[in-house]
Amino acid sequence: MLTNGLILPDNLVKRARLTVIICVLTFLGCQPLSPSAPSCRVSETASQIPSAENVKAAACLIRIENSILMIRHRLSGKLDFPAGGVKGSESARCAAHRETWEETGFNLEVGRLLTYSSSGMPIFHCQGDDSLTALAERVPAPAWATVEAEELLRVNPFEITDDALRFKDDLIPLRNAFVQAAEKP
Repeated sequence: MLTNGLILPDNLVKRARLTVIICVLTFLGCQPLSPSAPSCRVSETASQIPSAENVKAAACLIRIENSILMIRHRLSGKLDFPAGGVKGSESARCAAHRETWEETGFNLEVGRLLTYSSSGMPIFHCQGDDSLTALAERVPAPAWATVEAEELLRVNPFEITDDALRFKDDLIPLRNAFVQAAEKP
C-alpha cells in the first residue's frame, strides 16, 4: 500500500487498522452503562398537568433545606435542573423521574407541578428521604451520567446569578419553584 509516498506492507496496514478498531471498542466498552431506571414514583396526590400531550421535556426541583440540588452540565459547565425529554407515551412526571435518576442516581418521588421553565418545560417538586440533607455541597455525578452531568451541586437559588445557569431565563422560575416547594399543597 502506498501512503504519502511510502510503501507499507499490507500486513502492517491491517495491524494498524485492527489496533485502531480495538482501541475504539475498548474505549466504548469501558464506558459505564446506566443501570435500569427504577419504576416511576409519582405522588398519589399530584394532579394532572394541563395539555400534558404537548409536553416534550420535564424537570425536577429537589429542595434540600435552603438549597436546590442541580447538575453541572458537562458541555456548558453551567447549572441546570435534572431534566430531559419525554420518551414515547411516557408521562411528564415519569420523564422527570427517569431523567433525575439518570442524571443524579436518586430515586425520588415526583409531586406537584411547581411552575414552568422559560421554555415551557414543567418543573415538578421531587422529594427523597431525609438522608438527602446529609448530601455534601458538591458530589460527583454517577459514573453512568458523566456524558451529560459533571457533578451535583446544592445551591441557594438566591445566591446565584442568571450567568450561572445553562438557560439564563430560568432564574426567576427556579426561584419561584424554590419558594413554592416550601409551601404546603
